Amino acid sequence: MRASGYRPAAFWGFTLLALACTALSQQRSDYDSLLASAQQAQVRGDFDGAARLYQQASVIHPERAELKANAGLMYYQANRSELAAASLQQAIRISPELFVPNLFLGLDYVRLRRFNEAIPYLKRAARIKPDDFHAAAGLGDAYEGVGNIRMAIRCFHRATEIDGKDADSWFHLGVEYLKQVEGDARTLVTQYHESAYVAALMGENFAQRHAWIQASRAYQQAFGQPAVPPDTHAAYGFVLMNENDLAGAERELHSELASNPGSLLARLGMAKLALEQRSSEMAAEHVAQIWKTDPGFLISNAELFSTGLEPEKKSDFHSALRQLVTSGELSEEVTSLFQPVDASLPAAQTGSEKTSDAGQSGTDTTKLYSRGSYRQCSEDLRSRLDSLAVKDLRMLAFCAYATGDYEHAFLAAEKLVSVKATEAEGLYWEIRSSQRLSTSALARASDIDSSSAKFHVLLGDIYREQRQSQEAEREYRRALGLQPRDSGALFGLCLSLLANGRTDEALQVAQGAVLHNPRDPELNAVMGEILCQREDFLGAETYLKKSLDTKPEYVAQVHALLGKVYSNTNRTQEAIRELKLALPADKNGHLFYQIARLYLKIGDRDAANRAFLEAKRLTREGLMNSPAELGSEDSGPETP
Repeated sequence: MRASGYRPAAFWGFTLLALACTALSQQRSDYDSLLASAQQAQVRGDFDGAARLYQQASVIHPERAELKANAGLMYYQANRSELAAASLQQAIRISPELFVPNLFLGLDYVRLRRFNEAIPYLKRAARIKPDDFHAAAGLGDAYEGVGNIRMAIRCFHRATEIDGKDADSWFHLGVEYLKQVEGDARTLVTQYHESAYVAALMGENFAQRHAWIQASRAYQQAFGQPAVPPDTHAAYGFVLMNENDLAGAERELHSELASNPGSLLARLGMAKLALEQRSSEMAAEHVAQIWKTDPGFLISNAELFSTGLEPEKKSDFHSALRQLVTSGELSEEVTSLFQPVDASLPAAQTGSEKTSDAGQSGTDTTKLYSRGSYRQCSEDLRSRLDSLAVKDLRMLAFCAYATGDYEHAFLAAEKLVSVKATEAEGLYWEIRSSQRLSTSALARASDIDSSSAKFHVLLGDIYREQRQSQEAEREYRRALGLQPRDSGALFGLCLSLLANGRTDEALQVAQGAVLHNPRDPELNAVMGEILCQREDFLGAETYLKKSLDTKPEYVAQVHALLGKVYSNTNRTQEAIRELKLALPADKNGHLFYQIARLYLKIGDRDAANRAFLEAKRLTREGLMNSPAELGSEDSGPETP
């Protein structure tokens, strides 16, 4: 007989199973409740609370990396970066190939400015999901943070491919191209300062600012060196036409055609020369032939043709084009190229979209190049970019640039830079293509984010630093259209007008701005600069003294202007004192030159000689803060 407390083994097994099921049921209920509460907290924006609930859920299921990832994501949303990093690292340890923790740990490290640590996680996220915008843009931010400009360009370019409507990515891409230009220009000037590539770039930059005399000098310097870049004689021909030296221009254009028979730039120059000589029909015929050969080239260079033409000649030329359109010999699109266009749409954008129906596999690219079929030449070569020999890389850089395909010109130049023997040539093409790509990217950013006054001011500042005063003026005016009294836009607009020699207009804008904001130090500074240019030194002094607490980047300029005021009002010691405060910002020697002259005035020849030597050193080294200074008109004084 069994004792009353005895239970058979089967009974105990059933009881334990029932208890376990009850516990599991309760655990599952708690887990589901935690997830539901976490999601509710997330919806109402309580990210801290959601993170804690996900952490509690992960105690129940520690093997589930997604719970740690969600907790990390919530901490990231709450700006709790260190807690976010800890949770995301735990998720990655459980599941290294999970996309979300890799992405957000990388983004978290970018936020913490731990860029080197961010890169491997963002690279993994981009590998897991190649079409994810945030992975590409975040990786661009990380490379930007460590100063790897080339990789930042690639990543931001990829981000714009994924989402072409993100203004921030276009902006960063444009800025990185500018940094590339800066770095390349420094290398070119430092290591190859006597090469024709430096002189040719200077000539082009001067010509873009209509500084024809300086441009002529630069091109003449280029011709005294070996390995002159293609189309340099043709470019000089355009400069000479703007100086009304038609005979000299014709000589240079023929010189280009003798060495480079397919040069479309020389043929465009011959068209302009015909128009200058009152043969509008011949000019139109030349242009029609160029269009048939390579539309992209004409789109990219129409502005060069129109620069400096008298209104009457423009009208005659347009009429001649219309006759060709009417007779069916020319596309209607060509006439629009020679009308005023919105500068926010770079020619490169339109030109790069053109395709040719004659580019075929196996075509002799040398023949395409020699007859000016640049688009076809570029299309053939870029398909084999990774295996091109140096001579073909040179051809691709030229042809792609000439037809407005600046991206492939940049890629070809990048490869030329990597070979020491062709580094200078590669830097030359990389600078030129980067400048174009930067302008295009920043213009895209401006068009996309057209409703943000702050963004337009920021773009205006960048253009102004690059001495692109026309583009800067356009952005400042866009900002003022949105916020008419924005002090940053008014300040920048005045400086842009000054850079274009429109002093009276700048004064009118500045007077109105100061009237509404009399204590603004930047507006007072620009008023002082305008009055200095008008030689009203006593009037300028009042405003400049109000601007001494301006932004740090402008303080040196204020001291330099005060030095000018005191120098011109016979207060030499005060002028020296102010110029000393400005000297750390002197990049080309002009302030050292000024202070040297003042030292001579007070009889301190030793101090004067030291200042002259420093002015000469800075001038010789060509120190630059921006690529535009490669062809700066204020490139430093000659030491007596």
